[in-house]
This record gives sequence, structure tokens and C-alpha cells, in this order.
Amino acid sequence: MNPLAALTGGALAGFAIAVPVGAIGVLLIQEGMRRGIRLALSAAAGVASVDALYCLIAVVAGAAVAPFITQIEPWPAVVGGIALVGIAALGLRRGFARQGLPGTSPGVERSALGGFPLFFGLTLINPATVVYFLAIATGLADLCADPFAAVLFVTGAGVASFVWQTALVAAGALFGRRASPRVQHITVVIGYVIVAGFGVALLVRALV
Repeated sequence: MNPLAALTGGALAGFAIAVPVGAIGVLLIQEGMRRGIRLALSAAAGVASVDALYCLIAVVAGAAVAPFITQIEPWPAVVGGIALVGIAALGLRRGFARQGLPGTSPGVERSALGGFPLFFGLTLINPATVVYFLAIATGLADLCADPFAAVLFVTGAGVASFVWQTALVAAGALFGRRASPRVQHITVVIGYVIVAGFGVALLVRALV
């Protein structure tokens, strides 16, 4: 495969999996609001690292990965749903506990959940990502035959994902600097309610 085509194809695949904003996207925006773009970049890197990892697995392992993912369903979705509901509950509790306290707001809190390990773990337990990359990689047989093209494809996917995740935390940081503490608080509450909704929906879909 042409190197430029491999890199471009990987970038397009990375954007395609990253751009639809789900629970992780909402949490990244919250992270940017609370911690600012510099500190929230580690969270963006955590998500992008898993996207690149799953892309690598799909390219290297090919169709052999699919049966394994099928065997462990629906447990990754159950774990992911419980994690999202738990994070939302903790965030809502902290948000309401700090409401009205002088000198505090969701935008300046430094003890909120976040960072590379948390977002890496949350993204890792989403098997839909590897299934998505697997579907793309199986249609690109040249990747398996050309290690250099495979590296470029995975690199393109990882970089594209990181660019988009960074845009989310940057948007959150920009909003956090300009919004009043009350607006920030309302936004944080709404965001965590949305995250809880994603978690419940994931549990229902997995168990029902």
C-alpha cells in the first residue's frame, strides 16, 4: 500500500471512531472545564492511546480477534456501564456538595477524577473500538503484507484520535474560563447526567 494512502486511511479511520461524541467525549469536555487544557491533555492521550492500541491489534491479529470478543460479551459492556454510572454519581455528589461554597466551582476543582489511567481504562473496556478497526483492517489486506504501511496506518489513527480528543478538552477549557461559576456548575451537572444515561443505556443493551 502507498505510504501516504496508509497514513491518510489511518487518520480517516481514527477520526471516524473518535468524532461521534459519547460518554467519553462528554467526560473529556468536563475534564477540560475543571482542569484546563494543559492538565487535561493526559486524559486525551489516554483515549487516543487505546484507539491506537486497538487499531494495532486489528491490523496485526486480523479476524482472529473477533471470536474472542464475541466470547466475552456482554461483560465488557457491563463493566463499562457500571464504571460510567459510578463516575457520574461521584461527580454529581461532589458537584452538589461544592455548590454555593465561597471560592469553589467545578471549573477550578483539582481533585476530580481524570488523567491518563482513568480514561485509558474506560476506553479499553469498550470492545466496539477494536471491532470497528477490525472491520476496516480486514478490508485492507495490503496492511498485513506491508509492516511499514501498517505502522503508518496505526500512527494516522492514533494521531487523528488525539487531535480530536484534544479539541474536546480545549473546548471544555475555553468554556470553563469564560462561563460563570453557576453556569459551570449547571453544565457539569448536565454532563454527568448525560454520562449516567450512557452508562444505563450500555447496561440495558448488554443485559437485555
